[in-house]
Amino acid sequence: MSRNAAVAIGLAIVLRVALFPFAENKHSDAPMRALIAERMVLEPASAAVPRTYCQFGPLHMTLMRPFIALDPLAPRSSRYLSLLAGIAVLFPFLAFARRLVGPPAAELATFALAVSPLHLQASTTAASEALYLLLWVAAIERLLAALETRRPGTFALAGGLASLAALTRYDAWLALPIMVLVAWIFARRKDDGRPLVPGLALFSVCAAALPAAWLIFGARAGGDPFYFAHYISSDHAGLAAGVAGRFGPIGGRVRQLGIWALAFVAAMTLPAAVAAALALARGRRSDALRAPAMRIVVAAALGPPALYLARGLLLQSFEPLARFALVPGTLLLPLAAGAVPPAGARSFRAATAITAVAFSIIIWLVSTVGRDRIWAGAESMGALTRLDREDRDVARYLRDRRGPHDPVMIEPFSFAEIGIAHAAGVPWTESVTLIVTREPRATLAESMLATGARFVVGYDRDSGWPRRLPDWPREGSAPSRLGAVPRVSETSIGHWRVVAR
Repeated sequence: MSRNAAVAIGLAIVLRVALFPFAENKHSDAPMRALIAERMVLEPASAAVPRTYCQFGPLHMTLMRPFIALDPLAPRSSRYLSLLAGIAVLFPFLAFARRLVGPPAAELATFALAVSPLHLQASTTAASEALYLLLWVAAIERLLAALETRRPGTFALAGGLASLAALTRYDAWLALPIMVLVAWIFARRKDDGRPLVPGLALFSVCAAALPAAWLIFGARAGGDPFYFAHYISSDHAGLAAGVAGRFGPIGGRVRQLGIWALAFVAAMTLPAAVAAALALARGRRSDALRAPAMRIVVAAALGPPALYLARGLLLQSFEPLARFALVPGTLLLPLAAGAVPPAGARSFRAATAITAVAFSIIIWLVSTVGRDRIWAGAESMGALTRLDREDRDVARYLRDRRGPHDPVMIEPFSFAEIGIAHAAGVPWTESVTLIVTREPRATLAESMLATGARFVVGYDRDSGWPRRLPDWPREGSAPSRLGAVPRVSETSIGHWRVVAR
């Protein structure tokens, strides 16, 4: 390993380990994935029910379980897998980049990944992107090796890694057919005449093995093999409808383009994103894009985002999230680094590091300064994600006072209740808004009696629960009787109001 490669990897390790203690599960469905894995540790039989996994690929939560089992209900334990995957990916990524653009440019690409704000976030939270990127990069690197050697074993190994990636995130289900088609078009036959079709067929069969098994399992155990797809589609359609209602049809579409552009900058850093965009704009005039391997990688990288963008712009049925740019942006880093002349390598490294730091600082300032609560949409693009202070205080309050198996009902204010429940060590099965109902009854007493909630937490602002429920205790009032519920008390934590019985 060269000195520059060792520096890039060393820097990546230092940054991720240093940031890890301060990061918290908030974005990328990280707290929900952690809650699902915790449930499977506490109730192993739940792993045999497809709907336990919600819309998520099952591999990520399954691999989280051993780490959580070592430290049940501790928020940090759910993040160890991402930290390990976020560090481990640098080695196959370096090999992947070397196959595409050679050693010097590959080291530049690895340096850009080392300081990527989005990859730092994915490596320090319980998001699935770190594990998925590790498996996906390794799969593509082995596929490129197989296309060079035509060895059946290498095709099979690449397919096996892709199959694991497909059980981690469903993006792979979109990217795999595109990648195979492009590989068949641009790398059909080597000069020695050895055909490609048998190897690609072997790769495809191996890649499809675990997804097919997952569909069969879903059909037999859950009755709907595509439950996850229906869930994802309806969820994003609902998010997109809300955005369209707020910004209008034109504003909503412009907003989507802005999110994608900023997200690629967050994933790649500004110099790399600009270099890749210029290389793509040159098209066939770009030396790198003439190589079949690079065309395959670009198709695998941009295929899923192109489909998402089409749904968003044409149908307005998809709402992009910043993390969706991490994997495609990472795959495009070799293209960007290959466009940097050797004399400009040092300047590129400096610009990449400076802009990555500046971007993260600006994002944090925009997310926090002058705001009552952190602007989650902006924060989701940065390197560090933190719970709001009042959310963290509520979690600490519940962790200190909640008895074993006491149900908790937290108002689903901007999905904050998921992060609070996870940070408080409230299992999924004891979080009322996640398993019973997301709406309270007409009165607080009815909500407590109907759900068995020992604690009810509402956000006292706008149309929050405390303003809607007529029997909510007044702030600072002494413990009192609430209808059929004896002895309740109310505590204020920031804007949150906690009623306990």
